[in-house]
Amino acid sequence: MKLIITILVPLIWCLPVIAQSPVNNAKADTAKQKYILEYDPGVLRVKGNSVPIGIVAISDKGLRTQTKGFLAGTDNWSKYKIDVDSGSYSGGKIKIKGSGTGYKKGDSLTVTVYTKKWFLGGRGKLLFSQKIPYDYETKISVLTTGNFSKAPGDHVQFGVRTYFDNKMFTDKWAPVKKNLKDFAFKFDGVHISKSKGDLKIDNDPTKISNDKIKLIASMLKNAAITDTLNVLLDYVANYQCNILSNGAGHDLNVTAAIHHDSIINAQLITIQVNDAATHTTYNYWVNTNGGSIAILSKGADGSNGLNGMDGFSGSPGSPGTVSVDTETITNADGTTTTTTNTVTGPGGNGGNGQDGGNGQDGEAGGDGGNIVVNYSAAVAPFLSLIKVISVAGAGGSGGRAGRGGAGGSGGSGNPDGNAGLNGSDGRNGFDGSNGRNGTVTFTMVSSVQ
Repeated sequence: MKLIITILVPLIWCLPVIAQSPVNNAKADTAKQKYILEYDPGVLRVKGNSVPIGIVAISDKGLRTQTKGFLAGTDNWSKYKIDVDSGSYSGGKIKIKGSGTGYKKGDSLTVTVYTKKWFLGGRGKLLFSQKIPYDYETKISVLTTGNFSKAPGDHVQFGVRTYFDNKMFTDKWAPVKKNLKDFAFKFDGVHISKSKGDLKIDNDPTKISNDKIKLIASMLKNAAITDTLNVLLDYVANYQCNILSNGAGHDLNVTAAIHHDSIINAQLITIQVNDAATHTTYNYWVNTNGGSIAILSKGADGSNGLNGMDGFSGSPGSPGTVSVDTETITNADGTTTTTTNTVTGPGGNGGNGQDGGNGQDGEAGGDGGNIVVNYSAAVAPFLSLIKVISVAGAGGSGGRAGRGGAGGSGGSGNPDGNAGLNGSDGRNGFDGSNGRNGTVTFTMVSSVQ
């Protein structure tokens, strides 16, 4: 009987060692396991992106377990502590931070995995460390949106497509300052529009060489990665040359000639608009097959007259003066009797209201400018493509009359004072006269200077 008890006690003593802390068991197991970090290849590994990851644990017997989430396993992430040298970890994903200005070919970020301490969740035992290569740019292409007008002054919506080593690409579109800060641009015949941030073809066709505009884009982080957008202009547009003034319309001298453009094989009307007031010249090339131009010189509209001021109300009349008389008499029996009489005087009259001010007259509109068009004989069949108009400015509206002020109320009294008279309303201002349209003259000349 004593022998049996001796055997049982050691057995009972051993049981708590096998079932002790699961942390100890985990530490023992980790020495026999291998680990692999896997990541989603469908997500670009570049600054700002969050990449799903998973951990595969392989036991010495080949048993594989995988984390939840991206790998759809059963292992909880709570057993691991994840450090990322150029980013952060959260919820089964690493968010790539670091610098976005360097070219990342051959570079990588490092993910280090520890067991997680149960107390405060700090680092436990180092399990493994693995590098994840960055994706890097291989080429770019300048993009435009569909068909756009290919004429001076037109806007072009554009962007840049960036290709990466894994055959994926990203597209970024203007405005430049917001979305295309990673690229440098060189311009020929185009510029970035200040109002829209897109591409705008230069207004003056005489400053564009060989009917071609060019945009060269390159990556700031690797200037060897570049692409060029070349566009051949066709000058098919409905041009508008609107010359507005602050007074009388500007006189315009217009010349029109025909030029055969052999590069695009088109007949162009070459037009110069000379503003006599500002000594400015505007150039237009109009394709006779689909193009046109409208030229306008407009006088300024007259300013509206100011409204008259309303009159002030009259002041109210003062109340009547109140006086008190006291009389004391001695009666026959020797007593006295006191009598008090209160008397209210007449109330003061109210003041008259102030007259309203007259409205100011509107100013006259400016006359339209005179326009002279000198054209060559070759232009004659295409005169319908040139619309010219001189428009006078409209007269300004007269100001509204001010209203007369109300008469002041009479003061209270005995009798009450009279109310003041209301002020008279002012006169409405007269509308300004419209300007006169200028003259438009077409003259065919033997040669156009």
